[in-house]
Amino acid sequence: MISEHDEKKRRCPMLGHEVSFSYCRAPGSDTPCRKIFDCWWETFDVTSFVNSHYDAAVVGMITTPPTPKTNTLLDLIEQARRRVGE
Repeated sequence: MISEHDEKKRRCPMLGHEVSFSYCRAPGSDTPCRKIFDCWWETFDVTSFVNSHYDAAVVGMITTPPTPKTNTLLDLIEQARRRVGE
């Protein structure tokens, strides 16, 4: 059952306060938080939980590292230069 760990709580390093596991597995969307493995691995086998409750596309999305902020910033600068040049 997907809600079996929902009542477990811990401090969220991104938000700075205590949250339940239910928030981590659905933080305003159907996709779990990308830090779910880092935060819950000591409490229960979160890797098995995620692999058994989510399809490969979702698992791939949360395990793929985000684009570095410098790359994103450079892309935005390049897009702005192109717009100004037009």
